[in-house]
Amino acid sequence: MRFVILRQGGSALATPPAAGITLHENVQLGPRAAAVAIGFTADGPGPLRPPGAGPQGLSVIDAPSREAALAWLRAQPVDEGEFELRDAGCAGGLPGVDPTAGSTLPRFVVFVKADADTEAETTPPAPRLEAMARRNDEAVQSGMLLAADGLRGTAKGARVTFRGGRHTVMDGPFAEAKELIAGYWLIQAPSLDDAIAWVRRYPYAQQRPEVEIHPVLP
Repeated sequence: MRFVILRQGGSALATPPAAGITLHENVQLGPRAAAVAIGFTADGPGPLRPPGAGPQGLSVIDAPSREAALAWLRAQPVDEGEFELRDAGCAGGLPGVDPTAGSTLPRFVVFVKADADTEAETTPPAPRLEAMARRNDEAVQSGMLLAADGLRGTAKGARVTFRGGRHTVMDGPFAEAKELIAGYWLIQAPSLDDAIAWVRRYPYAQQRPEVEIHPVLP
């Protein structure tokens, strides 16, 4: 089973080995000042604007079960930090993109923000899903798309908060829908402008998505 861990604050996730756990990606995002957000309207993408609150890092793991993934996360040697564990998977059945090792260009993480429909796991219209699948395939073939997953609603999610080496666990669902993440793409592109151009053309499942583009630290 695949899970995505979003680092919301504090120190970065450490990665000691664990039986049954495969770590595919563990990226740290650059300063939020270097990121941009785009809100889409009925007329298309709007102007660029500063991003809101959101993750500072992203990890992708395979684990035998949600319980195993949560146990691994809880055992991390982290003094301070907050991590959100989410089940990977598109409510409409759109397959994710298996992480691809290696990149030669700057990398960017593209987050699509959640809304009431994504939290309820409403199935998007089939034509939109088909258009997304075609665009993902094109980006994989071109070498641009390195990894991607939809995220299930937060009802099955959990947040693990570390303070002074101790941790607490809060089970979902989480209320702040506008700050939640519904999916991500890890891409490589020559520049932020190239990443923005791809994001503007992408056929999202949501009618009026909000998207953030974050540079990945080397």
